[in-house]
Amino acid sequence: MLSSIFLSGKLGKAIDKETRYVVVERIVPGPTGRLETDSIPVKKPLFYNARFMKAPNGANIVMKGRLELNEQGHLVVIDEVDEISLLKAESI
Repeated sequence: MLSSIFLSGKLGKAIDKETRYVVVERIVPGPTGRLETDSIPVKKPLFYNARFMKAPNGANIVMKGRLELNEQGHLVVIDEVDEISLLKAESI
C-alpha cells in the first residue's frame, strides 16, 4: 500500500530510541468548542540520533512521511523529510 502524509505540529515525548509523538491540533473545534489535539506516533528509522530525537518537547515540526503498521499492528508514521524549528519551543 502506498501512502503519503504531511504533519504540522509540535514534538512530544519519546516512546523509544527511534519513535516519538508529534502533537497536532485539529482544524475543526470539538463538541466543547475548543481545538483538540492528537498525539501521533512518528518513527525515524534512519539516523535515530538525528535532530528529530534530540530536539526538545514543544519544538515545531513540519514533516512528510508514510503510513505503516508497526510490530504490534498499530499505525505509525515513518518520517521521511522533516523541518524542525527550535524557536519558541513549549513544553508538552
